[in-house]
Amino acid sequence: MSQLAAKSKNRDGRRVLAFLRPHKKWVFADAFVIAVSQVFSALIPTLALGWLVDTILPGESNKLLWGLMWLLVFAAVADLILMVIDEYFCHHVAKSVTNWQKLRLFKHLQVLPFSFYQNNQSGEMMARVSDDPDTLHNFLAWEGSTFMASVQGVVLYSAVLLWIHPFLMITSVVLGVIFYLTSNAVGRRTRQASANARKEASRYLERLRESVTGIHLSRVLGVSDGEVQSVAEIRKLFIKESRKELKARMQSIVVIGSYNGLALAVVYGLSAYLIWNDKLTAGEMLTAAGLVAIAANEMQKMLRNWLSVRRTGPALDRSEILLSEKTSRAETEKGMTLPLVEGAIKLKDVVFSYPEKEEQVLKGLSFEVQPGEAIALVGPSGSGKSTIVDLLLRLYEPESGSIYLDGKDISTVDAGWLRSQIAIVSQDVQLRNGSIADNLRIAKQDATDEELISALKDSGLGDFLQTLPEGINTVVGERGSLLSGGQKQRLSLARALVKDAAILILDEASSALDPITEVQVNEAINKRKSKQTVLIISHRLSTVLAANRIIVMENGKVIEIGKHESLLNSDHGVYSRLFKREAEIGTQAFSK
Repeated sequence: MSQLAAKSKNRDGRRVLAFLRPHKKWVFADAFVIAVSQVFSALIPTLALGWLVDTILPGESNKLLWGLMWLLVFAAVADLILMVIDEYFCHHVAKSVTNWQKLRLFKHLQVLPFSFYQNNQSGEMMARVSDDPDTLHNFLAWEGSTFMASVQGVVLYSAVLLWIHPFLMITSVVLGVIFYLTSNAVGRRTRQASANARKEASRYLERLRESVTGIHLSRVLGVSDGEVQSVAEIRKLFIKESRKELKARMQSIVVIGSYNGLALAVVYGLSAYLIWNDKLTAGEMLTAAGLVAIAANEMQKMLRNWLSVRRTGPALDRSEILLSEKTSRAETEKGMTLPLVEGAIKLKDVVFSYPEKEEQVLKGLSFEVQPGEAIALVGPSGSGKSTIVDLLLRLYEPESGSIYLDGKDISTVDAGWLRSQIAIVSQDVQLRNGSIADNLRIAKQDATDEELISALKDSGLGDFLQTLPEGINTVVGERGSLLSGGQKQRLSLARALVKDAAILILDEASSALDPITEVQVNEAINKRKSKQTVLIISHRLSTVLAANRIIVMENGKVIEIGKHESLLNSDHGVYSRLFKREAEIGTQAFSK
């Protein structure tokens, strides 16, 4: 656990108060409502008992008796109204705090380095952004008001006990302090058990997400039973840790529950001693006993609520750990924007290694792309082709060297604006659960239906579109589950064409396309070669034929640059070797 989390253990209460500080007007208003409610709900009925025994019954006053009865009815009605107001105030504050915390965490996720997402599980991040703030919400909404009422009640009833007799107040306070220290010691075990249970809950959420999103794979492989068993095992661990948490809570309840009986026993004994010495009347004793009983119940509630505060600690720890993650300079710093983008790209002596890895992916890489030129990047797997795309989008920063757009170092260019000038089609297609039009308008919100249809035709989806009764309003399903692999990839290409950015990047964009559709895609690229700078990254060398030049990479360096024909004629070149090898594989497959 980080030092931040270790320090947080001792300040759970202060952290909860810090969340409430921006809403202090609502909190103070609720505190006032609760204080008045305490008077009506407990103080007046308890004091009324003393008045009844010491004044009304000995004097046989019907008038005072009726007055007392109406006072109690009024107190009950007033308390009911105040309870409704308190409930509204409490839930308003809880929802405001939770929504702010969730938005705060989500905003922070948006500015973290891209490497953070590659090194952390999505289920864990979802738990931190959604489930952990809900823990705080549950406390504030359902127990925060009770906790405040308990604290106010203990103070108020102690003050009345002081008025009746100092010994009663001192005895009540001393007992309260002893039980607070005892319950706090037990609370530390509750807190640790809660942290372990929350950790297992995150693992369960992550495994459940993987199983649901990978249902096709598990069924194709015939391992559905294994998936159930895997989730069940994680669930067992979660239940085990939850039982430990419950055991710690039960220990706390035993400690807290013993307070009521002990406090009443001590107060009754002390009251009897004071009555025998004419220091207390019978009515005052009944009032004191009633107040002590109520104060004991309030103390029990307060200690239970304090344990709930301690249980929120692990959730707050995890939130603070996430918020302490260093942000990406590209996501937080505003850079320059260019009035016009021509699309010239230049890499100069670029060296790069992925975070926490020593091996260099790019080793002094240099090349240039002219505006409106179509360049193909080819080479063996691991040569660094896709890494160039990550660097160009400023998802990562080079260790040394520079990347230029129209002569400007992109490290000085605003990252958000830079990405708006680049359209990308990748092998891993990301689609949302909506219509075809919804997915295309992600790239350009104000795109017309005609623009969308034109892009779909250029990407080879024209014939498919005609078979859809709802046309571009057809729903694609979650992550495009209602489309084939090739259709999803072509839809991704159409989205890039709709964006009509100055730079178009095709990163393995034809991996799921058949040869006929690939020809259509190449034709679409040829139409845009004069308008856009196009970078084509592909293992399938047939795709790169639409490029003006081909850049061959190997081991993070540029090995060859040239046109298809000249590179193919170089018998000992890397490109020639790759192309011939692909042709041999195709011939062997065809002959079989």
